[in-house]
Amino acid sequence: MVSMAGIKKIVNSYHIHISGRVQGVGFRPFVARVAKDLHILGAVSNSPDGVHIAFNASAGEAAQFYNTIISQPPVHALITHHHMRPAPLFPFTSFTILPGTAASATSLLLTPDIALCDTCRKEITNSSNRRYQYAFTTCTNCGPRYSIMRALPYEREHTSMSHLQQCPECYEEYLDSADRRFHSETNSCPECGVPVYGPSLQEVDDCLRKGGIVAVKGIGGYLLLCDVSQSSAMRAKKNRPQKPFAVLYPTLEQAAEDVYLTAQESLELLGPVAPVVLCKLKKPAEGLAPGLDRLGVLLPYSPLLQLISSKYGGPLICTSANGNGVPIIYKDEDAVGIADLVVSFDREIIFPQDDSVICFTSKGRRIILRGGRGLAPVYLHKHSRDGVLAMGAELKSTFALTGEDYWLVSQYLGSHGTLETEERFEDTLKNLLQLLHKRPVQILTDMHPGYFVSKLGKQMAKLSGATLTTIQHHKAHFGAVLAENNLLQQRHPVLGIIWDGAGYGEDEQIWGGEVFVYKEGQMKRVAHLDYFPQLMGDKMNKEPRLSALALLQNFPGRHGIIRHYFNDQEWRYYHQLLHGHIPLKTSSMGRLLDGVAAILGVAGFNTYEGEAVMKMEAGIGDIVTHTYYDMPIHGDVIMWKPLILGVIADVERGMDKREIAYKVYYSLAHLVTKLKLHFKTEKVAFSGGVFQSPLLAGMMQGHFHRMLSPNDECIAAGQLACFSIQND
Repeated sequence: MVSMAGIKKIVNSYHIHISGRVQGVGFRPFVARVAKDLHILGAVSNSPDGVHIAFNASAGEAAQFYNTIISQPPVHALITHHHMRPAPLFPFTSFTILPGTAASATSLLLTPDIALCDTCRKEITNSSNRRYQYAFTTCTNCGPRYSIMRALPYEREHTSMSHLQQCPECYEEYLDSADRRFHSETNSCPECGVPVYGPSLQEVDDCLRKGGIVAVKGIGGYLLLCDVSQSSAMRAKKNRPQKPFAVLYPTLEQAAEDVYLTAQESLELLGPVAPVVLCKLKKPAEGLAPGLDRLGVLLPYSPLLQLISSKYGGPLICTSANGNGVPIIYKDEDAVGIADLVVSFDREIIFPQDDSVICFTSKGRRIILRGGRGLAPVYLHKHSRDGVLAMGAELKSTFALTGEDYWLVSQYLGSHGTLETEERFEDTLKNLLQLLHKRPVQILTDMHPGYFVSKLGKQMAKLSGATLTTIQHHKAHFGAVLAENNLLQQRHPVLGIIWDGAGYGEDEQIWGGEVFVYKEGQMKRVAHLDYFPQLMGDKMNKEPRLSALALLQNFPGRHGIIRHYFNDQEWRYYHQLLHGHIPLKTSSMGRLLDGVAAILGVAGFNTYEGEAVMKMEAGIGDIVTHTYYDMPIHGDVIMWKPLILGVIADVERGMDKREIAYKVYYSLAHLVTKLKLHFKTEKVAFSGGVFQSPLLAGMMQGHFHRMLSPNDECIAAGQLACFSIQND
């Protein structure tokens, strides 16, 4: 309570309602401080639809109070709607922060988890501070939020810290309007803190120095840590022969010894999201990022990681605790025995999440590669029908929900194909629907009838009576980038370049090299890569050698360039397939690039998604050329054969394969310029996993994703966009 000296003369009572991301960001304490400064009497409270403020003031004082709150909100707040209205007269005698009220529905925007702030970081490393080496130090500016929410509004009693009572000293901070822990719902200290289970900090440090692997409970799930020299042991544990690891550095300065850091990358690492940032290596790091030129860099984003990292004093491999193809472990009982030592604590994770991953193009454009801790859930502010659920895609899955004035997109939930991933998707969806008191009345799914998410959506619609609508995969990609850039109401035509690995097409073929035009609320497929055989179904997605063979089908004299990828039996078998009838065709740009990588000798197999193409791009280095391979446009077909023949001719001439690879990327950029001229469009928007490439994205000019990944994580949002277009 903020006491006031005396009671001001009552002129009028007013009510302010503010909605958006206004809980878990210190909004009520901020309002109370402004009220104290302006000598305003009243009360502020949380509710499932935001923050409510009732107060007494003159008309001029009310306007000043209102304008100050709206124009100078807390740094992590995001105001979407606000209004002030006269209210029935009430004789307030002070300004009070009231407990939140529950309701059967909510329009509140959930707050992501916020990385450790500098002030808390200094406290835990200051031996004279009472929170010295306390692993759960937080304040109103940092700490877990989304990951610990059980119910709304955001109050301690509605989180997984509800069973922990604050000690008198912490409670005094909680009530002190001058303290930055004023009404901090996660406030605690060593006296009343979160119980820790497992080894001491010294035992963890000893284990790491002896080459051991330590599992540590993080904000969104368990992490595995080991010295960077122990990459082979970590690869064996995770069955991860080539996929790169992220590295946790104690400080930005230590990271700068191994990677080049731009100002933008540094700000991202030190910011409230603190994601994994892919940074250019100063020298190869084959144990950590085999064949790649970027390293995933991470700084300690929680007090526990800060203490472990600071004590160790050097870089540590930091990777999610999960097996190949299964989601991150987050339950304490599942973490038993997963490493040499396991550090756990008594704060349950309600919404598990992987670390977010981003990179930047050479021109500074930010690309989200994975949306998780610190970014999720993502909100797009759109007026829409309430209660629409979009089920997203099969790979890199997310789901999305609508409120009356927002779209919520979940965190990355993995790629389906294992029971564990499917169960995680269902559990997260169920928990979030319950948290937000949502009951879908409309469910959107991908057109592919065999997808787990399509089947689940169909089942949910049948059980609930919700209406079911299917949305084509690449149209959803286009819809997502249009929505993010506020182009759904665009009057002039927008060209959509949608390039990815695979998506079920309206002609029952596998699309992936698509060109659309959006005009006057209509989305039309106007061009696509020329079809080529989809050999062995999904197997081709994992074996670039098969993409190369399919591309070379009509050039039998050139097959020798990839012969070394096949044994004699395979060679005969696949050629028999090519000479027979292959009903399934693809227009995938991702598979085209896979084939180029195989032709250039980069790799015939992927041990992780996109491996061959990532290594091809990394190998280019500083090579630049402004020559290109022509890709003619014949009607609605983009011809790739001249490009492939050109690549082979350059290989046979002995051209540097790095230059050939760059030339391929430059050819795609030139193709986009041709497409803009061909279809007479000024605006162009890009989506699809191919645009995760910082090299290719950096060559393009136009509209890109800003809050979502260009990969299939954006599909759920795009399904909402397409549904919105259809129903406007």
